[in-house]
Amino acid sequence: MLEVRPNSQGPLVLKSNLPDVGHLATWTVSSHKLGFDVNCLRDDDPETFWQSDGPQPHHITLQFAKKVPVQKLAIMLNSAADDSYTPVKLLIKAGTGLYDLQEVKTVTMEKPTGWITFDAGTERMKDGHGFKPLSIYVLQIVIAANYLNGKDTHVRGLRALGVREPCLRDDDLLPFTSQAFAMHERVR
Repeated sequence: MLEVRPNSQGPLVLKSNLPDVGHLATWTVSSHKLGFDVNCLRDDDPETFWQSDGPQPHHITLQFAKKVPVQKLAIMLNSAADDSYTPVKLLIKAGTGLYDLQEVKTVTMEKPTGWITFDAGTERMKDGHGFKPLSIYVLQIVIAANYLNGKDTHVRGLRALGVREPCLRDDDLLPFTSQAFAMHERVR
């Protein structure tokens, strides 16, 4: 388990060169108040939020139909507006199903505002720069603690960011790898 302390002064608009893979998942939440459901996590509106309504811990679960690499997670919070509803400690769990989830990371924040982005994985790349993506079927973000020990929670946005697509040149549109295929690459 790795503890991460991300920068807590993020922008209101998420800027990333990584693709959002959240649309590939089925999203569920542990509970919600009427009108503050899971759709508020994906609507790109910083004025709306998912609000939990039930026993702690609260969680957001993403279930993918196939194994998906997740490089980073981004969560939008607003401690100034949400006060004791603001999450300050997250547990990131991953696995192949709901019953084999394992904690892979702990994220601790102090009065987070804006988009907070952090690596999903914990295993360092071979070159030592950054972390390898998590290749998973299920990802769960558990709200382990709120500011001032608040009971329910507000999350204004959540993104699961995948890996960067490799750039293809014009001559790589059909990247044949064997000699038999390469000889037919330019046949019209």
